[in-house]
Amino acid sequence: MEKAGFRFQAHRGDSAFYPENTLVSYKAAIDQGYDVIELDNKFTADNRCICLHDGTYNRTCRFDDGTAFVEKTPSDALTLAEAKKLDAGLFKGEEFRGTRIPTLAEALDFIGSNSTLAVKLDNVFQSFNQVRFEEFCRVVKESGLGRRVGFTCKTFPYMLHLAEIFPEAEIHYDGSLTPFVLDWIGRNVKERATVWIPYDNKATAWCKERKADAEFCAELHNYGKVGLWLIAEVEELRRSVREFGADIIETNGTLKPGALELI
Repeated sequence: MEKAGFRFQAHRGDSAFYPENTLVSYKAAIDQGYDVIELDNKFTADNRCICLHDGTYNRTCRFDDGTAFVEKTPSDALTLAEAKKLDAGLFKGEEFRGTRIPTLAEALDFIGSNSTLAVKLDNVFQSFNQVRFEEFCRVVKESGLGRRVGFTCKTFPYMLHLAEIFPEAEIHYDGSLTPFVLDWIGRNVKERATVWIPYDNKATAWCKERKADAEFCAELHNYGKVGLWLIAEVEELRRSVREFGADIIETNGTLKPGALELI
């Protein structure tokens, strides 16, 4: 089955099989035919924007000799030069030894130079102070990716702000779906908006927001495209497309774009 305009989004790149938020996982997503790469950002002590999901290096980084961090180490406890010495691949396997943390600029340049994929930046930028938020926006603007970049917003003020700063960018919203917010999306950014809601499965069990159902998704289509996360099985994909009418789904890499042919 094919659905015109349907897109597969890779969660932190192909994070199921490759070290997340690295050029290795982004390349895997490109090679496998994904349409969108979602990535996360944090800042170092010297205010350089890097690709990292957690607030600390502890889970995904090791020292070059393979040893793990003993103390909790926030991203901004190290300078970029210090962060670049860490191994960001070993936690996923010896075959990824030597993988480094990319800066946001490096990631955008790599994806932009090696594909026509879109990039979706996760909503953690809402926690940045003003200096870091401005630096984050500067890097995105200087990437030259234009409408290929999208921003996930958790709150209305940030959605409004980014829609103004980046008039071509895709706006992804995964916050509280009040009538006011939905009305604003529908009237102002409908053609470039995606409203994200969780698919009801183990991966989203922690989320207290309303889960996807046919009626809810049909309603949301009045305001923009509908995105579902986090999809891992073919049956979940089948329901997402056939029953819920999803326009885009996010998967961590366990479900490949070719799976669309199976439904």
